[in-house]
Amino acid sequence: QGDSNHNDSNPQKVDVDALRRFLASPLAEELRGAEQVEREFRFSLLVPAGDYFPGMDGADEVLLQGVVDLYAVKDHSITVVDFKTDRVTPETLPGQVERYRPQLGVYTAALERIMGLPVARRVLYFLRTGEAVEL
Repeated sequence: QGDSNHNDSNPQKVDVDALRRFLASPLAEELRGAEQVEREFRFSLLVPAGDYFPGMDGADEVLLQGVVDLYAVKDHSITVVDFKTDRVTPETLPGQVERYRPQLGVYTAALERIMGLPVARRVLYFLRTGEAVEL
């Protein structure tokens, strides 16, 4: 059957090693202790256009839509986790973190508004390396 753990040609294939690495991580351990965990949380929210497009009229609104990979609630605060499949190295990691920072900012704003709880932690988890980066 061949090596079922690695197959870059099929994006639907689960990387079993990456999954095992995540499940054994300190982050996964923390998530297991949460009061609530939601995956693939879809949201749609009307927000002031000026929040995302400087110079727009304060009365204008835009529809913000997204899907949060995972969030967990514990002790009346939220942890947001965004999983990434990028191949990162110590040299490329800082650039990738900055690339995804705005996305986590949007997720933070949406969850705080929808859930009425503060987001205490924002984490990028790079599946291929097992690297968890807190923003």
